[in-house]
Order: sequence, then C-alpha cells, then structure tokens
Amino acid sequence: MFVPRPIEREILLALYRYSLLTTEQLSVLLHYEQPTLYAAFRTLRQKGWTESLSLDFLPRNVKGWVLTKGGMEVAFGLTKEYRTRLLRESSLFAGQTEHLYGSNQFFINLIRTSRALEATEGLIDWIGMRDAGERYSITDRNGKRSTPLRPDGIGIYRFRDESEVIFHVEYDTGSEHLWVLHNKLWQYADVLKSFWADISLASVLFITRDARRSERIRTLWRDMCKDAFLRQPIPAVWTATESSLASGHLFDLAWQGINDEPISFLQFPRFPGGHADRSIPFGKQVRIQPTFGKTHSDGDGKEGDA
Repeated sequence: MFVPRPIEREILLALYRYSLLTTEQLSVLLHYEQPTLYAAFRTLRQKGWTESLSLDFLPRNVKGWVLTKGGMEVAFGLTKEYRTRLLRESSLFAGQTEHLYGSNQFFINLIRTSRALEATEGLIDWIGMRDAGERYSITDRNGKRSTPLRPDGIGIYRFRDESEVIFHVEYDTGSEHLWVLHNKLWQYADVLKSFWADISLASVLFITRDARRSERIRTLWRDMCKDAFLRQPIPAVWTATESSLASGHLFDLAWQGINDEPISFLQFPRFPGGHADRSIPFGKQVRIQPTFGKTHSDGDGKEGDA
C-alpha cells in the first residue's frame, strides 16, 4: 500500500473532514499555492484516492474534489477511525454539491479575510457538515442515539483580544419549505439549551440566496420568540445574503437579527478571552512550499483536471 506524503495526507484529511473542496478552497485552507496542489492531485488520482466532480452551478470551469472509497480507507488509517457508513455514501454528492460548496465557501472566505489580520486572529475550529450533528447528539433512556440538530458547519473564530465567537452555519438554497425552517429553528432553541450554560452566546447564521428569503426566516423566528419561546433563553439567530458575504466583505454590516438592525460579524456575542488556546488559525500555517516539478495549468487561468 502506498504511504501518502505530507501534502497528500493534508489533502486527504481535509476532504475527509469537509467532504467536497475545490483546489482554490484547499489552497486557502492549507496555505499551499494552487500549482503545488495540482501536482499533488495528479499523484492522488494515480493512486485512486481522489476524484473530481464538475461544479456546473459555478460560472467557471471549476471542479470539486472528493475522496474515493480507496481514499476514504486511507483517511480511516490516518485518523484511526473506521466508519463503514461513509463507504456507502457514494451517492451523497449527487444532490448536495451546491449545498456543500456554498457552506464550505463561507468558512473559506472567513479564513481568507483573516489572513490580513494579526497572526493569532482567525478561524481556530471548523466542524464540517458531515460531523456537525455529532456535536449535539442525544441518547435517550433506551440508549438510542440521535442527531436532531445538524448544522451545515460549526466554527470558532478568535479575535485579537482572545475573545471568541462560536457559530453554527445554515446554508439555505431556498428549496426547503417554511415548515422545515420552522423545525430547524425549533431544534436550535430546544437542543442547544441542554449543551450551553448561556445559550444567548450561541450564534446561528442563515446564509440565503436573496433578501426576501432572509426576511421570511427572521419573521418566522420573531413569531416563534413571541410565542413558544417567549419566556426562555434563546440563541442569537442572524441572516445574511450570499452576495453580501462575498470575499472581502465578511465584516461589513451584512447580518440582521430579530430586530432587523444590520450588524457585523464583529458584533456577534462573544466568549471572553483568556482561554489559553494557542491554536494556529486555519490558513496561517507557515511552511516551505514542496517542489513537484512542472506545474499544471489549462493555460487560461481555469482550474485544470489535475
């Protein structure tokens, strides 16, 4: 069996954790130049560990990368985990590529934005869609385990003063009926209270395609807060449109809460500093770029099928 090199291990683990990533997203996350990644993917494909998917919903010729079953087996060896159900999820990406790409892109843009800031500031934890539900799993009196709350991602962002925002991402394509959104909001209010000493510090971020959808979510949440959740602590629910969160604008006044007043990500509820977490933020790794010889390019600036 082939033993993956360091850069190959990093790529395999990133795809294992976040399911679907483009070369550009991996470049930001792992802090490698894209030509270096193209060369690594040539080897990974030859070994049969990764495969590409065309992301036809994007305007450019962009491909997303996923693990093959062989690549998943290698990832199991690297993580010391063995989850057989993941080997049966070959059809997972058929209807979820757009959803996975959109939710992951929010985290990638957050990492990219933080690069211009102090070395200690940035995203220090990111749980992907596949594993986010495990964070709030529940076991009933019969020992049966369930995950009623399944965010598209959970992150922790640390600021320069060491204070932290913990947030849950819901990437909304507009395809779900309002009763599905009602159930999601209900689960956030109901489940989080069992895990958080102060649920008001838990931020829930709905990213939508258009402002009308955001408004519907806020109206739904506002009505629930006036009725079912009138006399109990609730999480902080915010909405923003995908276009308002384009790279370079993540810290603008893009978010709206129950009062419809625009605020910034910088104004979300924070945990105080002093947690002594010295984790290096994602995308700020310091490394020497490996040399793989001739780099790959289509010649027109588009992502190649490396």
